[in-house]
Amino acid sequence: MSKPKLWELDIVRAVAIVAVLLIHGTAASTVALPIGSRSHTLYYAINHMSYFAVQAFILLSGVVLFYSYFDKWSASRVPGFYRKRLQYIFLPYLLWLFFYYLYDQWLNPAVKVHVSFVEFVKLIPWAEIGMGYHLYFMVIIMQLYLLFPIVVTLAKLWRPLGRYLWLFGIVVQGAFVVYRHYSGAAVPHGDRLFITYFALFCIGGSIGMNYERFFAWLNRNVWWVTAAAVGAGYTFLLLSLQEKRGMRFEFWEYELLFNGYPVLVAISFMWIGRHWLAHAPRWAAALSSLGAASFGVYFTHPALLSFYAMRAQVPAGQSGYHLAVWGGIVLILVVPWAVVRALKRFNWSWILFGK
Repeated sequence: MSKPKLWELDIVRAVAIVAVLLIHGTAASTVALPIGSRSHTLYYAINHMSYFAVQAFILLSGVVLFYSYFDKWSASRVPGFYRKRLQYIFLPYLLWLFFYYLYDQWLNPAVKVHVSFVEFVKLIPWAEIGMGYHLYFMVIIMQLYLLFPIVVTLAKLWRPLGRYLWLFGIVVQGAFVVYRHYSGAAVPHGDRLFITYFALFCIGGSIGMNYERFFAWLNRNVWWVTAAAVGAGYTFLLLSLQEKRGMRFEFWEYELLFNGYPVLVAISFMWIGRHWLAHAPRWAAALSSLGAASFGVYFTHPALLSFYAMRAQVPAGQSGYHLAVWGGIVLILVVPWAVVRALKRFNWSWILFGK
């Protein structure tokens, strides 16, 4: 018998995908506007306070996988696990990578649209392509899916690992960060390696293995957790603004905030999501709908945003600039959400949007 669905996680996904859209929708404004101006500070604040999004999705992946599989895990489940990931994750990734491979060429008037099997195959491991910039997340998540059967098997066989999986993840990622910093070694594709986000995945795994116990703890501590999330985000923003003026992050400060802030935001919204489900059902239903469509919104929005940016160019400082920026953000939220909801009615939609 499968465990009950954690409906509050769809609300966390909705919050995270809105953060993704805010990051991408305000990115140009953080460059185009004069540093120190009120408008620049506003867009920079929105952009950087949204920096929890990718890490939150990785944490949620850990929660869902360990919640769903840990109790009844055995070696016999490995083939089925990998088959589902190939079908519902890798295949949509390939299709969207191919789409952005062509779309990237189409947007560039200096390039003739063509298809090269060799060119495309070289893109698959790391998804380093202009308009498909967001697909790096898929590269990371597929590495974590490859590792999951090994990690969950070890956690089942060796009880201390299962109990302290969160600590194991922090130690492994921390060792990598320290090595990279003090060795000065350039790590190829470092931002796309699983180890850069491994602590988040393992923290999510620990939550998933002990979800109701964790939630009982969260019920008692939600106020300081939420306050800590706000404080961490504000600190990250202030340090980022000071960095624009010449200050430097210590490497440990950046890593602590880059990982700690998203953890605090994600678990805060787990509690808030459950609260909304009980006390604001209509609002929760709308967010749950967006959360369920978040994978499709993630895949589609950069294409729409880049096309909109080409057609609605308003120079910074001119009247209508802010309207154009926020119009684009609303567009990349509403249109992909509506399209994904409409197409999800068809059985074949998993080919495009996975499961």
